[in-house]
Amino acid sequence: MTTFWKKRILVLVGAGASVDFGIPQTRDFTAALENELRNNQYCVKTGGLKAYEWVKSTLEEYYGAEPWEAHFERVYHSLHELAAMNHIDGAVPKYKPVLYPFLRPQHDHTNEALRAAANAMLEAIYKIASTSSNTPKLSLAPLSAFIEGLKNHGVPRIYTTNYDDFFSQACPGLFTGFTNKRDEYSLFSPKDYWEQWDTSGLFHLHGSVHFGFPLSIKRDPDVGIGDLGWYESKEEAIRHARGGGSGSSRLDGTQLERSAIITGLDKLGRLQQAPYLSYYGGLTREAIEADLIIVLGSGLGDLHLNSCLLQARRTHPPTPIVYVGWWKGGDLREALRGEITDQTIAMVHDLRIDIGSRDKMRFEAYPGWTINGDTKAAVYAKGFYDFLENPATFAQVLKEIQA
Repeated sequence: MTTFWKKRILVLVGAGASVDFGIPQTRDFTAALENELRNNQYCVKTGGLKAYEWVKSTLEEYYGAEPWEAHFERVYHSLHELAAMNHIDGAVPKYKPVLYPFLRPQHDHTNEALRAAANAMLEAIYKIASTSSNTPKLSLAPLSAFIEGLKNHGVPRIYTTNYDDFFSQACPGLFTGFTNKRDEYSLFSPKDYWEQWDTSGLFHLHGSVHFGFPLSIKRDPDVGIGDLGWYESKEEAIRHARGGGSGSSRLDGTQLERSAIITGLDKLGRLQQAPYLSYYGGLTREAIEADLIIVLGSGLGDLHLNSCLLQARRTHPPTPIVYVGWWKGGDLREALRGEITDQTIAMVHDLRIDIGSRDKMRFEAYPGWTINGDTKAAVYAKGFYDFLENPATFAQVLKEIQA
């Protein structure tokens, strides 16, 4: 593949990039998650399953004509925040939820049940992602070729919000920052993360099926409470997926449960631990220094990530960007025929792609491809795997957007 790529390539990977390989879409994922909860004896015994069903049905009623909006991230967020409203008489202000006197939860579910449901959801999400990663539904060869192509022409720095390991399966050995090796796991080194800035890497922004808590089973003097390790074996990692013990304190008097993955609606509040603190600090710099940004399968729903991309797209000239998504018929114009969505709004305002101005866009410049009017952005509308199978056209598009 011949391109004119420069040195640094920032790749941001979202959930849509994993669907073709076997990660269930939202409806199937929810069904699998609920089945795990029903089979979780502790969750059932403590009333956690009933708490989950109550939260989900309450949200479905609340969203009315749009019950699908009661998706698992909102359910988890509600369970966690309700459990955090744990008022203890006599506690010092530091441990009193500051919103409690205003909200005073009115329900019959115990804090133990709410916490059990939230923790069971985390375990189920981790397990489903790990199991689905074991047997990719499609060949990883096109993904391997894509990553190798990036490495041949620059330094790809891949940041993924997905928990699965399809990218590391496709290209083993990518730098992760977990360089302090032990027998079963490796610990993260912030120093190495920053010093190996020009090394091709893969960084899991919201956790990984290879993350676990070393302290959950045995003592390591170099491991602190809440420290994560990278386990090459997913089977070993899942044994260490629960943090155990007390949560991480927040300034509002509540706590965050420790988990090897991050979900829910308060992702930013969960980033005050390694490796996330380094990853997010680095991502801001990556976006500014990138010579090309590639966004794969992201619905652009993580506003904190959009902010990083916007900084790069505001430069003069803007950093070239390629956005790979899926629209009905493989035609971006389908996005303009239906209702305005959060995704299309983010494409316009955060990615600075002029999809609302038909006269500024070259629709179907190549099959599935739309070129932005300023020739600094391109959108592929036929899905991630189809994109992987057409590298020659991708190379032509990169020339057009001067990447």
